[in-house]
Amino acid sequence: PMDRALWKVANYREFLAARRELLAQAANQFLSSLLHGELPEKEQPKDAIARVVDVVQAVAVEDEEEQILDCIEWVAKQGLPEPELMYELVDEATGDQLAVFDIAWPRGLQIGYSQPAAVLIGELQETEEVANAAGFRFFRSVDDLKAYVVEEILVSEGVA
Repeated sequence: PMDRALWKVANYREFLAARRELLAQAANQFLSSLLHGELPEKEQPKDAIARVVDVVQAVAVEDEEEQILDCIEWVAKQGLPEPELMYELVDEATGDQLAVFDIAWPRGLQIGYSQPAAVLIGELQETEEVANAAGFRFFRSVDDLKAYVVEEILVSEGVA
């Protein structure tokens, strides 16, 4: 969705609903064109298959988004700071984008006391290496982050 208001963490559920609608419209339009044999002249069968793959991948992305939403809500219930969505790690010297993290706490889950943290669901090893080099503690799943928070953050705060 291109509505910038939906890009805020507080509006994440509305963002997901709008994204679902856009994906459904695109999938229905594509399937309808296949049904009626209306593929554009330049489009080859390989391109049609690639579009179907894109729709399948979008469903996987939607599952990832639900996991991220769950994480944001869970972290808030623990009284920890709100993460940044789609955090862009930038080289301070050049201004070049090094990586984008699904969600991140660049100042730490305990601001000023813990190292920066990020959740990297299904990311490539290169992204993990960039996160590590930048001093981020990263987690490959929301469950891994939750375990870390319970075992190390909440215990150190005397909550657990």
